[in-house]
Order: sequence, then structure tokens, then C-alpha cells
Amino acid sequence: MPEPHQSEPVSYAAADPLAAAQPAETVVEARALRKVYDSSGEAVAALDGIDLEVETGEFCAIMGASGSGKSTLLHVIGGLTRPTSGTLLVGGRDLSAMSDAERTMFRRRRLGIIFQEYNLLPTLTAQENVALPILVDGQPVAAYRARVDELLRVVHLEARAHHRPDALSGGEQQRVAIARALLNDPAIILADEPTGNLDSKQSAEIWVLLRNIADEQKKTILMVTHEAHGAAYADRIIVLRDGAILGTLHPEPTHDAAQVAAAYSELIG
Repeated sequence: MPEPHQSEPVSYAAADPLAAAQPAETVVEARALRKVYDSSGEAVAALDGIDLEVETGEFCAIMGASGSGKSTLLHVIGGLTRPTSGTLLVGGRDLSAMSDAERTMFRRRRLGIIFQEYNLLPTLTAQENVALPILVDGQPVAAYRARVDELLRVVHLEARAHHRPDALSGGEQQRVAIARALLNDPAIILADEPTGNLDSKQSAEIWVLLRNIADEQKKTILMVTHEAHGAAYADRIIVLRDGAILGTLHPEPTHDAAQVAAAYSELIG
């Protein structure tokens, strides 16, 4: 798959939960977002005053050392955990004001989530795994058949539609998971280390696919990664340290991994 090319250096600078919101330029808006855990009687801030906006069609990467708050931020934005304080709007909906049940339904119907583990059911085919959110939601699968088949074409797996996960490579399984994340036309796609279990060739295929989805389908993508090669495909890289935003890297227009790695190393000291 193509690698980002080299050129100029990277610069950096410090309602109804089930209904789709009206289209908005800003898909994620976080203000003074905090998540505090109790660790052996001591309060530990996993997120400590995050201010963040992510625009429609933007591909953002999140980088930082282990324990910097990357996955916590993704989980809060995805409604998997409630923030301790602050405000959070996703797709025009206030997740911080939702009940647990409302967040679960919102996540199912308005968000696309891709994990490091592919989370496919081993007894289902690729086609059936893509359709799984419809099955869980109790909706007729037949009404979504054309949509499922189209998504398998988007991820270049139409010839593997009837294969079960054990007959697919790791990269193919992750592409099934990406197609599943797109099924409900989500407001945003959240990807948590989506290439963590893949080799370099398969990883590059996933990064190119996500880049193409952002460009061609105008999908907003927020991806946690520790790999400069993956982050280089993004429009913007948000760097976290100790639960706060340390700075932002801008890979455009070169998308060069070596320059991203150098700028990241300079930023974190």
C-alpha cells in the first residue's frame, strides 16, 4: 500500500438520543472534560480539562505514552464511560446528560467503533457480522442487505462475504469490523489501536482504507494509535500527556511518517 510521501517538515502548535442530530460542522465538542478514578483511595485524573473540537470529515489521530489518557478519551467520547465533569457533545447530542441506557442506544445507532480485537462472532459469515448491529437492534436484516453488500465492496471483501472469521486473515477481519462500524451511517467512527494485531502490510492497508473513507464518504474518524506511520495518514494528531492535550501535529500536506515521528519526539521532549 502507498506510504505517505516526503516533503515539507511537520509543524505543531501548542434531546432524543435515538434521533440523528442535524448536520453540523463540529461533530465532537468537549469543554473542560475530566475523568477521575479512585485508585486505592487516591483520586487519579485520567482526563484533566480536555478542550477539543473535531470537524465533520476530519481524520484525527490521538497519540501519547501509555497512561496519557488516549483510550479514556476515546471511551468517554464513545459513551462507554461517563465523564466526571465538563461538557461533551457528539453529533449534536449531549452525552454527559444521557442515562446509561440512552448512551448505549446512542452508541449502537449513531457511533461506529473499531477495536484492536476485531470482535467478530466466529459462527457468523463476514456478511452476517457486518449486519450484526441490525440483528441486535431487532430490525429486519433483509432491508439492509444492499447496504451490507455495498459496505463489503467498500472494504474490498465482496468475494469473501460468505467466509467465517477463521477463514479470513487478521487484516480481512478488521476490514469486516470497519464495514460493520459504517452500517448505521455513524456521526463519527472511533478506532482504538485498529492495527495493534496486524503486520506492517496489513496495517498500511487499514490506514489507507480509513483515509479513503474519510475522503470519499466524508466520515469523521478519531483514531488512537502509537504508530507514527498510522498517524501520518491523519489530518491532525492530538498529543496527550497526563490526561491533558500537550500539543497538536499537522501532517498535511506531506503525510510523512518520519517527519511525524521527529515532530512527536520533539514535542514530548
